[in-house]
Amino acid sequence: MAFAISQTAQPRLALPQGTTTVPPAGGTTTINPRTRLLLEGPIAATLLRLAPPNLVVNVILIAVTASIDAHFVGRLGAPALAGVSLVFPLMMLMQQIANSSMGSAIAASVARAVGASRRDDATALAVHGLVIAAAMATLFSAALLIGGPWLYRALGGDGEILAAALAYSNAIFAGALAYWVLGTLTSVVRGTGQPGVLAIVYIAAELLHIALVPILVFGWGPVPPLGVAGAGIATVTSFTASASALFWWLASGRTAVTLAFRGVRFERRLFDDILRVGLPMSLQPILVNVTLAVLTGFVGLLGVGALAGFGVAVRLEYVIYPLSFGFSAGMLAMVATNIGAGRFARAERSAWTAAALVAGIIGAIGLFALVWPTGWAALFSAVPEVQRDAAVYLTIAGLAFPCLSIGLVLGTAFQAAARPLWPLLGAAARAVVVVGGGALVVYGTGDGLVGLAVAAAAGQVAYGAILVIAFRAGLWKRRDASAPRNPR
Repeated sequence: MAFAISQTAQPRLALPQGTTTVPPAGGTTTINPRTRLLLEGPIAATLLRLAPPNLVVNVILIAVTASIDAHFVGRLGAPALAGVSLVFPLMMLMQQIANSSMGSAIAASVARAVGASRRDDATALAVHGLVIAAAMATLFSAALLIGGPWLYRALGGDGEILAAALAYSNAIFAGALAYWVLGTLTSVVRGTGQPGVLAIVYIAAELLHIALVPILVFGWGPVPPLGVAGAGIATVTSFTASASALFWWLASGRTAVTLAFRGVRFERRLFDDILRVGLPMSLQPILVNVTLAVLTGFVGLLGVGALAGFGVAVRLEYVIYPLSFGFSAGMLAMVATNIGAGRFARAERSAWTAAALVAGIIGAIGLFALVWPTGWAALFSAVPEVQRDAAVYLTIAGLAFPCLSIGLVLGTAFQAAARPLWPLLGAAARAVVVVGGGALVVYGTGDGLVGLAVAAAAGQVAYGAILVIAFRAGLWKRRDASAPRNPR
């Protein structure tokens, strides 16, 4: 359904279902101060203000929590650590879907509703998001609690390793609801443009996690040692504490969205508003992980030294994702809120500004990789062969880092506009280029690590180029064919 931006001669754009516009600044509608910042604040300054707390949240989710578990479990021996390592990719996949895919869809839906002054819909969307979270948590719990033994055996686990993997996995995925509820509430707060609250909650919960892991793993006083399972229980407990704190915050009325269940009716249009973006975008982390797994397999054919060097080099690429997310999450709130308010020009400027900021930061990282590639490798290995192979990969792949980061930012802008097709096409194109190019190198040209680095860089360029072209062409919005075009 198309809605007019205003009664003046401006283009009519098809908005996500249920979206309307708000009165211009100075009207009678009272706007939450944080919402006003997203709608009227200086774009670059607002993005820079929103990025650090979002970055803190992402780093804790991706790096700190898993590293703390691995640190203490490692003291139980190599089999215990290996078992946890088998679970880690699945745990990360669940977090990526809960936060980046379904979570971003929830954040964007809430932000669009807030921007359009549809407060009741914003509250209802938060509740609908929790229902979706419960369903997704049930799916993950059932799949891993029932299919875990078969899956971890297929991944190479047996004996003590398999026992450790199952102990950790059962604790984590039995508590999958905590992950999903936390991801949903985090996304609601993120959609209101208040990531500072998230940073405080996540840091406090991680301190609780750090205190609980050794107590539950090794035992203390009346608490018996729970071994590997204790690490999983500590993680779920800290996530439950985070979710409880965010639930209280949203219910307290301190945000543009007040979480309440009374009077909320379940409506298909609100489920659709979230799921038509969240479900397709759940394929993106799967595509990314499969692409990296296949590339790693190709490198493994070149020998242990090349694989070690590649493993060191690709860790620098992993830095790009949380950095890009720090800006993307804030940008998503700005773009979606302005789309809800019918301020499409500002939404577009916000996306391009975020892309430019991230490209500059990531470009500096790529320059570091080009100028001093062995400097990064030396942080992980003193073996000359490993440093050399890492340098070979980084000097080529590093050139494409800005393209990857721009693609990540603009892909999030498409999510904010409820247009998931182009981010998926970009991820699929990257997978085709990397897998096809890698196969050609390994089984055809024999160019070794240099050729695989070129394939990886080409995939990143393809991903970024598709998103840039699609966004520049205005494919994040649909114009009503009957509407006059406004050159502005």
